[in-house]
Amino acid sequence: MLLWLLMESLKSKGTVYYSDGFSLLSRKAIYLSFNPESMKGEYRLYVSRGLKVLGGEIAPSKVIEIAVNVARRTARFRGRRRGRSPARTIDYVIPRGKTFKLALAPTLRRAAATGHWPRIRWEDLREALRSGRQRVSIIIVLDSSASMTYSILGIVSALKAIGREAGRHRDRVALVVCKGFGAAVIQHPTTNFNQVIGKLSMVGLDDFTPLASGMYKGYTLALRERKRGYAPVIVIISDGNVNIPLPRRISSRVYSPNPAIQSVFEVAERILRDGIETVVVNTKHVRPTRDLPSYVLTGTDIMLGLASMTRGSYVGIR
Repeated sequence: MLLWLLMESLKSKGTVYYSDGFSLLSRKAIYLSFNPESMKGEYRLYVSRGLKVLGGEIAPSKVIEIAVNVARRTARFRGRRRGRSPARTIDYVIPRGKTFKLALAPTLRRAAATGHWPRIRWEDLREALRSGRQRVSIIIVLDSSASMTYSILGIVSALKAIGREAGRHRDRVALVVCKGFGAAVIQHPTTNFNQVIGKLSMVGLDDFTPLASGMYKGYTLALRERKRGYAPVIVIISDGNVNIPLPRRISSRVYSPNPAIQSVFEVAERILRDGIETVVVNTKHVRPTRDLPSYVLTGTDIMLGLASMTRGSYVGIR
């Protein structure tokens, strides 16, 4: 009995299961999945096989690569369920989402057949149901504040992982940078990852961290990519030290007395509502402390909360 317990403890070393999903711990990185559905069956087997092949100490870039791969697999599965892709049209259906690409000819035919013409009602609207392989668009939201100078290795690890994953599957990659008092799309979606890396030389540093603005830019870009037939995945790279809120509130719910943190969680609520897969990379993970008051959140607390609210994946680089 003691021998069996010892073998079980050795087999489970570095892997922890918890009520909301799946977690994996190593000396250099921590991986948490807050989506129980994405870590069942084949996904959990995929992660286990990947770690078995890697063996030994797991590099942070490998952990990020696994997280991005699981997210893109889940995004492609959701895309197949919606039936949208750049492939051939097999039918026309009633739109179910809030954003969709209107099929004009079938809509007009339906309005004429039901006797509504020249008026068009909501039940007359149609969108194309397409079959084929769902393509993925990875949108990187990069924190370019001055505090990130201490996380250069974390940024490099994240970009290496995304580059390997995007190159393997010919995914589109976009880059959104947030610094100062706002955010900007530095590189629109492209399959040339070297072009994304080249744009990083244009990015400087600033004292402020408007992470919510960068997330909102990435969110709107993800919706546009979805309308074009791509399955979007948002990868947020930051240390969580946010200090600039959005210009205006976008939700009535109150998450934090700090306006900057409130804005981050408001955008996270939008991302969850639209079902966009998210990977949160914390470049400066520290052990969460319970000694601080509940209204005081560290960067790690914010990034963990962000991953939990979006039901995405969290990678903390130690």
